[in-house]
Amino acid sequence: MNIFNYTVLIVLFNKEIKPTVAYGVIVASIALGIIAIVAARPWGPELGPSFSPARIALAYVATFLTLFLPGIIVASLFIKDPRFKMPLMRTRKAEKSMFSTYTLTAAAVVAAVYAVGGILTGVNIDLPALITGFTATYFGPVVSLIAWFVGFFVRWAIGGASWLRTALLVPTLAMIDSGTWALASYIYWKVVRTFGKYSVFKVALGIFAMILVHMYGWLCIYAGVLNPAPAAVAYIAFAFSTWYPTAIAFIVLGAIVGEAAYRKARI
Repeated sequence: MNIFNYTVLIVLFNKEIKPTVAYGVIVASIALGIIAIVAARPWGPELGPSFSPARIALAYVATFLTLFLPGIIVASLFIKDPRFKMPLMRTRKAEKSMFSTYTLTAAAVVAAVYAVGGILTGVNIDLPALITGFTATYFGPVVSLIAWFVGFFVRWAIGGASWLRTALLVPTLAMIDSGTWALASYIYWKVVRTFGKYSVFKVALGIFAMILVHMYGWLCIYAGVLNPAPAAVAYIAFAFSTWYPTAIAFIVLGAIVGEAAYRKARI
């Protein structure tokens, strides 16, 4: 059974999965994605100029294999893990599932805030990172996966992603955002909520891990795959001189606020 059929089974048919098997599928998927990137050599001129059709096609493949598919799998693991308690569910008999009313409602609310906040990114302020950081630590990877996939389409539709070169990139960036934050959130919850006693050090480590995943999605896939090396370096330099420092700051702030709200809920 290949990794795609396996994912369909666990998500659509709610099949029980062993974490060790799921992690193996994630590693295999990420490895395939990295092999595809290395084989295509996006840093060279072979794939054409920045945002060429060949580069966009490679970005789809790399994003799906290294971020989006792993994000779906960790969201499924999260839902089935009794150690993870989703806020606001403790006082009611709400179904804990990928597509429960609770999950979809929470995703819709934060997606709307994220989409509207994206309008300010056009002036190099990454305000959406505030809500993504909050959602990752407060709601977890399932809400993050759904909210940012749908939210990016909404954000683009209302003019919050005017910096995109072509509409062909919208699904790719929706997968980047949703996969990035599903993975980042799952890592955070594993580090902070399952490994020993709670500590400020573990919170800091979890936030640092989230930033690293975010860097991979936006600086390696968006910048590195969609541009040859000179243009990629120029874009990364531009990013760090404009919007990316605000992204890091807002991720940290949002994550801290989300963690404080989670702990206050006494889950």
